[in-house]
Amino acid sequence: MWLHSRESFPNAIQEVFNGKVKVNSKRAKKRSVGADCSLHIHNVTAEDAGRYTCRILKHQNPFSDTDTYLSVLTISLSTLLTYLKPDRPVTIRCSLHTNEGRGKCRLFHNSEVHLSWIDETGRKLQGDSRYQLTGPRCDITLTVTFQKEDNNRKWMCTLTEKGNMKISIDFTSTFSDIKDTDDDGGEENDGKKPSTP
Repeated sequence: MWLHSRESFPNAIQEVFNGKVKVNSKRAKKRSVGADCSLHIHNVTAEDAGRYTCRILKHQNPFSDTDTYLSVLTISLSTLLTYLKPDRPVTIRCSLHTNEGRGKCRLFHNSEVHLSWIDETGRKLQGDSRYQLTGPRCDITLTVTFQKEDNNRKWMCTLTEKGNMKISIDFTSTFSDIKDTDDDGGEENDGKKPSTP
């Protein structure tokens, strides 16, 4: 049996019973069960973050639980992608979704987990006249006024633990009023890579 819970909904949702995905689960289409009863989560998004409990039912004892925590890194924008243009400010938000909620990483208090914004050269962005960085270590925003040279530029958010990069997610700024045949444009990313620091 597999159960899914978060601090925001402490009553666990039963995802798998007797080795089969519960068909009445809202996320049934995104779940599958392996031959070894492992739980497979497909197309991971922020709503999949939380605690997953493998509960083994026994005849002599009530049950035996093993918990696994899934955290998800996402990027979101303050405006629609089609409205991106030079000389317009935009806020890009990078969030770590955990069992505790969006941007809450009390669980990793002693593991030195931090989010950072990185440019295409690998340089960590610092707050200055062009880049405004705000937010706690697990929910950071970058506010920037785009320039023409930012068309098709990649903006990367990285998660580091004890100074070592564990995972990253990126967004490409593509302007609707500037044509570039060499690039198909950017898109918003949401939870493409799970993080379990």
